[in-house]
Amino acid sequence: MLKKMKIKSQVFYLTAIILGIIIILQAFLYSILSKESKSIVNTVFDSITQSTCTQIDKLNASIAESTSLFAVHRSVQTFIYEYSHAETVRNFSEMQSSLNDFLNNNRNVSFLGLIKNRKLFMSAENVSLYDEVRNIISEIPTVEDSIPMFYPSFTHEGETYFACVTPIFPTNPLYYSPEHEGNFVICIYQMDSITYSTYSFIDNSRINMIITDKNNNILFSSNPKEHGKPFNFKNKDRGYLFKSLPISNTEWNLSVFMSSDNISVFSGMSLFFIAFMIVVTIGLLVLMFKFLNDIIVKRIMLLDNSVGRISDSDTTYRIKYDFTDELSNVVTTINRVLDKVHSLNKEKISTLDSLYQSRLLQKETQVYYLYNQVSPHFLYNSLSYIQGVAFKYNAEEIVNMTSSLAQVYRYFSTNHTLSTIKQDLDCAIEYFNVINFRKNIPLELNCDIEQELMSVKCLKMIFQPIVENILKHAYEVNDMGTVSIKSIPDKEKAIIEITDDGKGISSEVLEDIEKRLSVKEFDKTQSNEHVGLVNVNMRLKLYYNDDDCGIKIISRYGEGTTVRITFLKEPPISENHE
Repeated sequence: MLKKMKIKSQVFYLTAIILGIIIILQAFLYSILSKESKSIVNTVFDSITQSTCTQIDKLNASIAESTSLFAVHRSVQTFIYEYSHAETVRNFSEMQSSLNDFLNNNRNVSFLGLIKNRKLFMSAENVSLYDEVRNIISEIPTVEDSIPMFYPSFTHEGETYFACVTPIFPTNPLYYSPEHEGNFVICIYQMDSITYSTYSFIDNSRINMIITDKNNNILFSSNPKEHGKPFNFKNKDRGYLFKSLPISNTEWNLSVFMSSDNISVFSGMSLFFIAFMIVVTIGLLVLMFKFLNDIIVKRIMLLDNSVGRISDSDTTYRIKYDFTDELSNVVTTINRVLDKVHSLNKEKISTLDSLYQSRLLQKETQVYYLYNQVSPHFLYNSLSYIQGVAFKYNAEEIVNMTSSLAQVYRYFSTNHTLSTIKQDLDCAIEYFNVINFRKNIPLELNCDIEQELMSVKCLKMIFQPIVENILKHAYEVNDMGTVSIKSIPDKEKAIIEITDDGKGISSEVLEDIEKRLSVKEFDKTQSNEHVGLVNVNMRLKLYYNDDDCGIKIISRYGEGTTVRITFLKEPPISENHE
């Protein structure tokens, strides 16, 4: 029957059955626990009362034992009975330290002191309790043994304190005398460490603890204002649980009472009930998940594995799903999307191919435009100058200049898109030599390029526009100077720096050049003064398709200029149309 249902119907059917079983079990358990609730409530309350009384007994016993051990400690005995006045003065700080250590190691103790000859001799901490301590000292009777004595509580600044006084008798009989019966250890402590209940389902704030003396006067209460008043539980409302127990080694009684509402059927047996229900529920859910796994999870995993096989490289893959349910509609939709993606990929490939061809055409156009940047006046002026040199100088200089001109124009006239770093640098250097011949004071040119870089392919006419820019702008007519060309080592990129020691570039002009270098449309560069630099920068970025490629200018006015040219050692595509 389940196989013929839709997934939603199957889940709803199974969930309804499981929830029905859980509700029936809870009702059954509730009826059982209700019958046992009264016994459970009394048992829990008795446990709380006995635990509280035991904690108070242990606290009193711990205080009595600690003060007794302190009273017979060698350092205390020596300090009280053996030291002379001078020795007492010398060892006063050591004894004070012992008192402080005892106090720090007992978190319930608020005051610890030594009484000598029925007077407070020294103490540790809490000087605000001195008046109360002196009142207790005045009430200490004459004793003949070293048994600790507990004194009724007192209140101070809204807090309730108890006192334990332990006689200090000399452990060495040689020092015993009647006057030594006035030596004591006095300890003032609180009951802050007492916890009423360890049951997590009981609210401790609703439990009341009262300690009374033999006359039923209140020694301790959560409300300090009740201190010293007679305790009468009959004044409490009905519905309270009440139990009274004697406190060991004292004449005090402990009374604990709380509202019976604080322990309900579910609070008294909550831990058992919750634990049982968790086990039962887990068992039922395991069964439910087994059914759901067979019905839903396996199909979803099948769909997930199929979706995981979809990749960008294979857009022909389609999901196969043999079930007829809600997921089959999802599979159908996914396959339709894959059909659409496949169609879009075809269109994308076609578009990219067109874009690639367009970009190649744009690059070639830019190269052609750069070639046209070489002014015809350059040829005419140079030839005129050759004529002048021919009259003035010997034939060797004419030959050199004519040779440089021939190499420059031969390199200009080739139709290749790519060249090598060596060929492009040679052209730039020959161009530099031609212009340098015309200067009254020739510039010096130094070139230091790694040999392995010389054969690296690069775009044509990369270095000549930069050299031309230096010759135009870096020096005045009669300036002397040096232009350096060097390479920067790098594993993936070819980095060439062309540096001059000319007049440099002001910050305003440099900022304007950087803005022009950031122009991304070729037609916007034609009217720029630094068209050569902008054109080289754009060609490098377009060709190598890398933001790190291009030109970077570093300059300070009066300190020269460095132009850094960066491009990849490996061209992005194979160029076969040189």
